[in-house]
Amino acid sequence: STSVYLIDYVCYLPPDNLRIPHSHFIEHFQLCNYDKEIIDFHTKVLEKSGIGAEACGPESIHQLPPGTSMKHAQAETEMVLFTIVNDLLTKHNVHPKSIDILVSNCSLFCPTPCITSTIINKFGFRSNVKSFSLSGMGCSAGLLSVSLVKDLLKVHKNSLALVLSMEAVAPNGYTGNTKSKLIANALFRMGGAAILLSNKNQDR
Repeated sequence: STSVYLIDYVCYLPPDNLRIPHSHFIEHFQLCNYDKEIIDFHTKVLEKSGIGAEACGPESIHQLPPGTSMKHAQAETEMVLFTIVNDLLTKHNVHPKSIDILVSNCSLFCPTPCITSTIINKFGFRSNVKSFSLSGMGCSAGLLSVSLVKDLLKVHKNSLALVLSMEAVAPNGYTGNTKSKLIANALFRMGGAAILLSNKNQDR
C-alpha cells in the first residue's frame, strides 16, 4: 500500500484586534436586546466553556448589529484561508502549481464559485489540480477531508495534497431564544488549519 506522509500543518492565528473577551460577548447580547434570562444563560455557558479571552471572531461579529451576509462570510473565509495557505506554502517553499490535490471543508458556508475555486484562482494553482469542496458534514468534516486525500494519494502516485479546514462563524449565529441552540453561539470562534500531505518517497 502507498504510504502517506504528513509534511506539516499550520493553524490560523487571528490579529489581536479580533479578540472577543467574555465581557465583549455579553455586552453585544445586551445591546442586541436579548432577555436577561438568555444573557445569564450565555454568561454561564461562556464561563464553563473553557474558551479564554484570546479567542477571536471575524470582524463582522464585532459590528452592531452583527454582519451575517454572504459577503461577510466570504470575507471571513478569504481572510482565514488565504493566510494559512500562504503561510504553509511559503514555509516549505512549495509553489502553488506543485499542488496536485486540493480539498477544503466548511460545513455551513458553501458558496458558488466554491471555496477551492477561490483558492485556485487566488494562488494560481494548475488548471488540472484535483479539487474538492466539502460542506454540510459538521465536525467530522476535517477527518473526512484527510481520509479523502489519503484515498486519492493511494491512486495518484508522486502527488502533493493540501487540505483546508475551517468553519465560517459570521453568517451562522443563532438569534432565537431556544437555549440548546444558543450554545453554539458561545462555543464557535474564528479559525482554520491547512495540512500538507504527500506520497512522494523524498518526503519520508
